[in-house]
Amino acid sequence: MKVYLVHHVDALPAEKDPQRHISPMGREQADRLGARFKALGAAPVRILHSDKQWTIDTAECIAAALGTADKTVKAAYPVNTGDPLAPFLAEIAAAGGDVMMCGHVDYLLRAASKLVCGDESRKVVEFKPGNGTAVCLEGKGSDWVITYAWRQDHAPG
Repeated sequence: MKVYLVHHVDALPAEKDPQRHISPMGREQADRLGARFKALGAAPVRILHSDKQWTIDTAECIAAALGTADKTVKAAYPVNTGDPLAPFLAEIAAAGGDVMMCGHVDYLLRAASKLVCGDESRKVVEFKPGNGTAVCLEGKGSDWVITYAWRQDHAPG
């Protein structure tokens, strides 16, 4: 099983768009992520996102590229800074296939750490230089490894 952790792409500032949809640069980032995931054969049974518009837009763009637009859903639990990981880990265990989470850096960092080493406070990955970074983990139960990570600055110029 694979778990894809995706840091949301660039969003418009609140002064321009109070809902903070993704920016034109964010659309390019999301399109690159979608193309990259498609080339790597990603096939999540579920693409989760937070309640923030920029994570919804990120998830929907990636899903469109993968032909899985019907797989996006708002997580039924909070996925922001400091929120508990247990509901996400339970969802992974029950998913019956690969899961993608389009979310926020703190939650994604802690989720990767909890899966890989069992300790959410021990950092095992970094989501730099920022928006549109993705990490793929593979495993089950308490046996997970990082199989790849991809950053926007890895994209061809």
